[in-house]
Amino acid sequence: MLDLIASFLVRVINLVFYVLPIEVNLAIGRSLGGCIYLLSGKRSAITYSNLKAAYALSKSAENENKTPQEIKRITKSAYRNVGQTFAELISMTKVSSAYINKFVSIKNFERIQSAAKNPKGMILVSAHFGNWEISTITSGFKGFPMYILARDQKMKRLNELLNVLRESKGIKVIRKGASIKNIFRVLQNGKNIGLLADQNAGPQGFLDDFFGRPASTAVGPYRFAQKSGAWILPAFIHRVKGPYHELVLEKPMVLGKDDDIGVYLHEYNKLLEKHVRAHPEQWLWMHKRWKMTPVKYVMVLDDGKKGHLKQSLAVVGQMKQYRENEGFSPENLKMQIVPVKFKSKKNKIIFNLASLFFSARCQGCLKCLKWALKKDSYELISSKYADIIVSCGSSLSSVNRLMKIENYARNLTVLDPGVLIRKKFDLIVVPRHDAGGRSFDEDKTIVTELSPNLVKELPGMEVKQNCIGVLFGGDNKYFSLTEEMARIAVKELKKACESIDGETYITTSRRTVPPVEKILKNEFEAYSGSYRFVSGSNDKDPFTVEKILARSNVVVVSGESISMVSEAVASGRQVLVFMPKKKTKDITKYEKFVQNLEQKKYLKCVNIEDIAARITETVKQGKLKKNIVPEDNKRIYEKMYRLF
Repeated sequence: MLDLIASFLVRVINLVFYVLPIEVNLAIGRSLGGCIYLLSGKRSAITYSNLKAAYALSKSAENENKTPQEIKRITKSAYRNVGQTFAELISMTKVSSAYINKFVSIKNFERIQSAAKNPKGMILVSAHFGNWEISTITSGFKGFPMYILARDQKMKRLNELLNVLRESKGIKVIRKGASIKNIFRVLQNGKNIGLLADQNAGPQGFLDDFFGRPASTAVGPYRFAQKSGAWILPAFIHRVKGPYHELVLEKPMVLGKDDDIGVYLHEYNKLLEKHVRAHPEQWLWMHKRWKMTPVKYVMVLDDGKKGHLKQSLAVVGQMKQYRENEGFSPENLKMQIVPVKFKSKKNKIIFNLASLFFSARCQGCLKCLKWALKKDSYELISSKYADIIVSCGSSLSSVNRLMKIENYARNLTVLDPGVLIRKKFDLIVVPRHDAGGRSFDEDKTIVTELSPNLVKELPGMEVKQNCIGVLFGGDNKYFSLTEEMARIAVKELKKACESIDGETYITTSRRTVPPVEKILKNEFEAYSGSYRFVSGSNDKDPFTVEKILARSNVVVVSGESISMVSEAVASGRQVLVFMPKKKTKDITKYEKFVQNLEQKKYLKCVNIEDIAARITETVKQGKLKKNIVPEDNKRIYEKMYRLF
């Protein structure tokens, strides 16, 4: 029924457009394109993200950086151009030789004259650019009639009506179902075929660079040319203004039977990219041109907290593993870390509140993000493209959501983003201590025992039978690691080291207060060669903790640092945890976290005064077997399919 109505309307419009001036028809087409843009939803989002990726990823001296607002203007213009193209197609009955002579100029006309002399035919290869319908019609009126291979539309009556309009101007439409032999027969008779070769060609296509990303490109035109002996003539038509067009004919391609068709395909893609760069609003960006690309871009948002960044990178590590197991090269997952710096705490709070009202219409705007972030941070994040957005912590949840909308991407967050916006994420990694008793969507949520971390044994590092690793945290809202506790810890560690004739590797965190760090530094640097001390506040090596864990078989860690405890447990070492002095009477999430891990035998809780005894007991009683490790990475890995 819809097909019948649509075909009837097109007939009526065709009669009306025949009477109206072409300029009026184009104005109606532009308005129609603008309305379709407003109503298209998902398709306009794809159009914008394709443009964003093209300008962010491709490298060219001609390729200026575009702001989100500029990309949005191009997106709207692309829809208006499609509206004009449709209006001209419906106005086909107005087209005549005089019409073509008036409104279409041809650049390099001698090239089609030369290609047409080939007795084995010519393949005019064009694209969904400008008004591609006019290019084949122009060829016919200039003495080079074309057969075109047209894709059938879903509405059969409307599809046939459009084909009749095309054929009324000398074009021969090869309907769907025509055999390859029929196409070769046309070429062998010295006839000309017009093909569009710029859309996604699926898994059978040839992957070639197009605007900085591999895109599946149709090999059909080049196979036809190679087997039939036909010449390929790339042709692109530009809309100059209103009904005026310029048809640009590029140099013919003559393929030998043994030539690598990839060379010619690549040449065509470069020609198309050149023309699209000149007039980006005239290409059909609406389709998923890069659907088959193996390359995926991951944007990791960094709030400046080292622990949060490590958790994000740990999740990206599982993404890489998933992609490799799916058969993709490691180089096909490209990660970029983007620092997010708010102008002030007030700006961050207001921005996070405003995020409750984010919608698809925010794509290409970003005014609120520009207001909230520092200039350098905004300019960097707004110029990047990504297929997947990753962040850690509630402070970045709103930025993550907005970047998902901006890039039409998928997204993941580590830690609970809050009940109001959980549905806005494709995947949520929630450590059990953060999940509490709250309910989550099981399909998109991964509850882990530990905080995601990057810990693994580093190559070349041998675990020593009598090596102690020590990770000192610091003060937070609920705990204080006092100078007195530091002195007790020093005494206990020295005693343990002497008892087992071992070595100790010690590092502090950025939260360790200066007096405590000074005590540790003075005691361990001056004691003997059995100790190695690394100041967390001055440490430039991002892998210090990993290196200490790789060398150690017993690890002592303060329990107020969930990230440090997680890293220690993930190492598979024997872990002893002591709790700093409490500032509150309430049971904290840190205690619940440690107690849960102890119940599951991932670690042992000790008093700070008993560290030496417990270390000695662990070593001398032969308890240095590798500890059990939670299967957190396996849980994360198994959900990665939601992001690809």
